[in-house]
Amino acid sequence: MIPSYIDLEAIFDHYDAVFFDAYGVLVDGIDSLPNAEHLVNMMNTSATNYFIVTNDASKSTESLSNKFQSQGMKIPVERIINSGSLISGYYRDQGLLGRPTLVLGTTDSRAYVAGSGGRILDLDSASEPDVILFSHSGPYDWESTLKHLLNLVSKRFKEKDPIRMVLPNTDFIYQDGPAEFGMGAAAFVETLEEALMRLHGKHNVLRASKLGKPHPPIFIEAIRRAGSNNAVMIGDQLETDILGANNVGIDSAVVTTGINKRSDPEEFNDMPDNLTPRYILTSLV
Repeated sequence: MIPSYIDLEAIFDHYDAVFFDAYGVLVDGIDSLPNAEHLVNMMNTSATNYFIVTNDASKSTESLSNKFQSQGMKIPVERIINSGSLISGYYRDQGLLGRPTLVLGTTDSRAYVAGSGGRILDLDSASEPDVILFSHSGPYDWESTLKHLLNLVSKRFKEKDPIRMVLPNTDFIYQDGPAEFGMGAAAFVETLEEALMRLHGKHNVLRASKLGKPHPPIFIEAIRRAGSNNAVMIGDQLETDILGANNVGIDSAVVTTGINKRSDPEEFNDMPDNLTPRYILTSLV
């Protein structure tokens, strides 16, 4: 599959709803990207059915809205869908209410878990968790943290009382400035999963449940909120934004302002179809 070029006017004409990633599309991790403020103002004025669909689980939707506003983009809370906001439904559906949970993340991450009925534990808590939630990559000494978690999860697996691991934000890397990138929590979770597999073999209980892109839960929620599956996902990461949209059967458009730097359709010749966007978005205006 070879993508074609498209502009925003054509996207708005063809789709009932438009989903935007945040990092690498609207913001560079610190400031808004060129034309993002104008785009958001235009969509608000024209009552466009748009949503920000982001893997960020470190902030509440209120915090994200405030951050966007400080960057010049008036994006209301009701138009933000992040992986952290899926934690409550996950706890309810998986029967985890009241379960002790080790939260590796921010204050907002802990609030998500507390609001979902989880009982918060710290790394140095005397009692063991039944759930470990990885919501942010810092600030931790990951060498010692991974060693601790490897031995804890391994012990509980051998006791036939496995610990549930949950990874809302599945970004391996993320944009952290105009030309800077950071390692996401997924990078450390993948290391832990690989180590556990080498010790015990392949078992589903030794893999974290993933809530964010490219996994279906966040897209299902976005489609529900939009009221239509005639939607397009605009993102900068092939492995999250594009793969996830393709897997749930909605169209995808990639930008070149973030992780992805492929700008010519022919540059996708070597990519499998599920990682190939339908469109290359030429501009945010």
